[in-house]
Amino acid sequence: MALFRNLFEPGTIGKMQLKNRVIYPPMATHLATDEGDVTDLLIDYYVARAKGGVGLIVVEGSFPNPVGHARRIALDGANRLPGLQRFVEAVHEGGAKIVIEINTHMGRQDKFPLSPSDVPHPITGRRGRPITRDDISSMKTEYGNAARIAKEAGFDGIMIHGATGYLVAEFLSPLVNKRTDEYGGDVRGRARFGVELVGAAREHVGPDYPVIFRLMSHDRVEGGVSTADAIAFTRIFQENGVDAVDLVTGSAVSHEWTAPPYYLPAGCNTDVSEAVKRNVHIPVCVAGKINDPYLADRILKEGKADFVDIGRSLLADPDFLKKAEEGRTDDIRRCIACDRCGFAIVASLDPFFCSVNPAVGREREFELKLKPTGKKRKVLVVGGGPAGMEAALTADARGHKVTLWERGEKLGGALNFAVMPCKEDVRAFADYLKRQLQASEVTVSLGTEATPESVGRFDPETVIVATGAKPFVVDIPGIDGPNVVGFAEAFEGSSSPGNKTLVWGAGFVGCEIAAFLAEKGESVTLLFPEPQPAPEVNNPDIRKYLLKELEENRVEIVSGVKEFKRITPKGIVLTDKTGVERTVEAEKVVLATGLRPEKGLAHALRKSVPELYEAGDCVSPRQIMEAVHEGAEAALQI
Repeated sequence: MALFRNLFEPGTIGKMQLKNRVIYPPMATHLATDEGDVTDLLIDYYVARAKGGVGLIVVEGSFPNPVGHARRIALDGANRLPGLQRFVEAVHEGGAKIVIEINTHMGRQDKFPLSPSDVPHPITGRRGRPITRDDISSMKTEYGNAARIAKEAGFDGIMIHGATGYLVAEFLSPLVNKRTDEYGGDVRGRARFGVELVGAAREHVGPDYPVIFRLMSHDRVEGGVSTADAIAFTRIFQENGVDAVDLVTGSAVSHEWTAPPYYLPAGCNTDVSEAVKRNVHIPVCVAGKINDPYLADRILKEGKADFVDIGRSLLADPDFLKKAEEGRTDDIRRCIACDRCGFAIVASLDPFFCSVNPAVGREREFELKLKPTGKKRKVLVVGGGPAGMEAALTADARGHKVTLWERGEKLGGALNFAVMPCKEDVRAFADYLKRQLQASEVTVSLGTEATPESVGRFDPETVIVATGAKPFVVDIPGIDGPNVVGFAEAFEGSSSPGNKTLVWGAGFVGCEIAAFLAEKGESVTLLFPEPQPAPEVNNPDIRKYLLKELEENRVEIVSGVKEFKRITPKGIVLTDKTGVERTVEAEKVVLATGLRPEKGLAHALRKSVPELYEAGDCVSPRQIMEAVHEGAEAALQI
């Protein structure tokens, strides 16, 4: 505990006493029913984080009016109380205090869009109907009732949602709020709607009930909410009975800041929180990729905040804090900030998930399945990438006798190509898996090729094939020339500044390798048949980053290639989008033309081993999440 003294120091928000300075912030899960009722899955999910040692849990944004908000918690009537009370009691028994975030409306993102002004959404182009005074009056009434229900249910406080580009945040932002009435103009006008929600809540919960305001404290774009605005807003809310502010940044126009991906720095919002904290007397909480206990403790020690929000890191490992307190930081399963959890919620109504923690959203089921099996089996896992390592660890946890074969000289598989400087969290996850294997009973054999014969001699009862994928190589003249390398060689090999390099393929890997080599000083051209680079990257925040990296590193783009004809010592001969044959000159050609699953071993073994499973890219090349989840699921079936 002395190692993270600031992190585990008790704290106070209003009259609510907290055992430490860590808040689990609100993140939508879609684990409620379509009608907005609490489920066992939802309770189990939050209880796991409570048992992990967090001081305060803030439950995901609930709605006073559930219409149009399927699978989000509803606070619209007394009929919700039994489920909510059971929820609160379970979290309290887990050892944490619990607050619920109450939303008003999702603004221009909502199914029935409303907005302060007639300003189009920067991504969807949708315009919300400008909200009227009557709308505001109705919302305040609903909000007050929701606050009353929260208090009656036993929640230790409420949080008012004024962030992430939703309606209250739109009122705060001068980029969206163009009103000329009392709800627009200067900071007081733009804060008025939020202040009135505070008042509506206070009418029903009284002066001593903790009220936290989650504040969109910076738009992160020119002309939006600034740090000076954040200070002014916090002072206004402080004057009007708010007990603490929870600071996040980013809005619809800068969505990447609302759940910072791997390319944004850790603790990225402490510049704002430090400035706000110096100018107010209520507690300041800060969110923003706080994924390391040393960082979290330092933020508190340096006075940049009074509390830290640790969200996705507790999603990845609910025992994050317990391990930190016990000095087992190497055992923390690190969040990789891939943002698939957040994007999944935006893209569908499916329950959310975590790429590196397959138990998320099914904690009780997973705990039951992980119990040691009564029948110990001899298990062979083939492949030491993320799917194979996760499979081996899960099978070992269940009590099987596990051996892992990796044909290369090191574990990691595709994780070894996470060489971009901003991919340090992916590298940390790979190192975590390796350390867990070292501490387990799994026998790891490197440099071991699996063939039907060698597997037959080993005589396993169960085989999990996780052999990954191999590069797809287009059969054209010159493809085997000395100036042609695969993307793995390009990542791992030496770079020659000034060298002219062609990268063939502009998927995720192609864009990354092009930016990577250009940053090292090579003159890079990206060639591909699609109209635009990164066509398969459906997360707009990640795609935005990739395109920005290409632009900032001056990668030349040659799109719409109709045919790649041949590779010569001088470069690639192709037919461009206008139908003209030409040579794009280069000294090196890097192939990023996609992957194909390694299915040979699985096909060969299917009739010769008693039980066989496949996991990861050997099924189909995808991402870390599919590899980890399929590896775990295969082991759970044994």
